[in-house]
Amino acid sequence: PKILWFRRTFPDLWARTHKVVTSTTFLTHRLTGDYVIDHYTAANFTPLYDIAAQDWCLDLGDICGREMLPRLMWSSEIAGRVTAAAARETGLAEGTPVTCGTIDAAADAVSVGAVAPGDMMMMYGSTIFIIQITGERLDDGRLWHAPWLYPGQHAAMAGLATSGTLTHWFRDQFARDLPRETAFAVLTAEAMDSPAGAKGLLCLPYFSGERTPLHDPKARGAFFGLDLTHGRGDMYRAVLEGIASATRHIIETYAQAGAVPVRVLAVGGGTKNLPWMQATSDLTGLDQMVCRVTTGAAFGDAFLAARAIGVVAEMDQWNPVEEVVQAQAHPAYARQYPLFRALYEQTKDIAAALGAT
Repeated sequence: PKILWFRRTFPDLWARTHKVVTSTTFLTHRLTGDYVIDHYTAANFTPLYDIAAQDWCLDLGDICGREMLPRLMWSSEIAGRVTAAAARETGLAEGTPVTCGTIDAAADAVSVGAVAPGDMMMMYGSTIFIIQITGERLDDGRLWHAPWLYPGQHAAMAGLATSGTLTHWFRDQFARDLPRETAFAVLTAEAMDSPAGAKGLLCLPYFSGERTPLHDPKARGAFFGLDLTHGRGDMYRAVLEGIASATRHIIETYAQAGAVPVRVLAVGGGTKNLPWMQATSDLTGLDQMVCRVTTGAAFGDAFLAARAIGVVAEMDQWNPVEEVVQAQAHPAYARQYPLFRALYEQTKDIAAALGAT
């Protein structure tokens, strides 16, 4: 749709357009002279990219001709080699192999070993983003779909709208008395002093609308159940449990679509937040594996490059699991999760009305 909008809005610029590319395609072209894109990234061009056929859609060629689009490749394939001109500009050795690469979230998944059907990556970043690798392509409109990084595999994706950003918002609004460098440590300790269920306090984490599975840009955040016994630690715990409850909603959506994870691998800065991780495991009922390195995308890109040139074959040699967050049952969550789901349904019209003012 954006390509069609650009073509209609800026016909003069479109007439001068040579290629429609992503930033990674541009960089690969500067290094190798070739325009390439991986299938996973190309799925963002849907419907111009046909996910079922794993090719550009010729039926939409009148919108953007195939000659204007990059060549499709798999993420660990060699896209080309550093040219003499690129070597002079970058200092890289001429002839250095360049892989096709992929989007940050997919590289995050690779970095922690989510590489086979049944593996699920749970990324704790500015938002929760989840990738479930499957052997067969799922068909559920509540999830996003793409070919995975290797032939014969597929991926179903989901994500919240706010997660880590919400914890930062809470710190900035309710922990101004604390030094910035230690604020999260203090908030974490206070949250761990609050019992599961935050003394009957719920938080709807939809502070920027919501993505999967609600797809509701008008959704709004809320604290519900506050009384004079609640403190800052209870509120912060409610934030973490609200994000975890929204994550459970996603996991239930995957199950309804026929995808149940065999392994869950966590990645991102939020893996350092113990009560957040534990609440997520407890509410979803899923154990989470945490690898030695949790820095994410750059590490995954390095693995894709290493695999492409034959330095490594399997991820378990690269970034082993060092910790497992085990799910524990809590009566408070069994009682409050249905209320969390009901709270959104009962307030969504009010939220939409408030957003319209």
